[in-house]
Amino acid sequence: MIHSGATATLTHRVAAQDLASAFGNDTDEKYPDVMSTPAMLGLMERACAEIMRGELEDGQLSVGVTTQLTHSAPTPVDAQVSATASFRRREGNLFVFDVVVHDPKGQVGSGTHARAVVDRTVIEKRAASRR
Repeated sequence: MIHSGATATLTHRVAAQDLASAFGNDTDEKYPDVMSTPAMLGLMERACAEIMRGELEDGQLSVGVTTQLTHSAPTPVDAQVSATASFRRREGNLFVFDVVVHDPKGQVGSGTHARAVVDRTVIEKRAASRR
């Protein structure tokens, strides 16, 4: 059982593939050479998933269900970022977390993320049925 306030922190060095400019290559849209919101969200999700690892039985995994986030400051390539997730509560099937993201200059993002425990085989079969 996860206790309220349980935390996990993951760190990541921002690479070229994490940049907003790596998205939208097929359009005329231009994006800056800063950490993208999808890359930040991925790090946030991984920090939450780390807290849940001990809750999972063989064949289970956790999946993201909802996210509310604010990306409040730009982070350049090669900067180290850290995402710290804190477990807040359980709402039925959902495990709800608060997450903050920092780079060396301070906070760059925050949000709330909810995850659910699912059977890997079941979710992969459901996905395959959508082909």
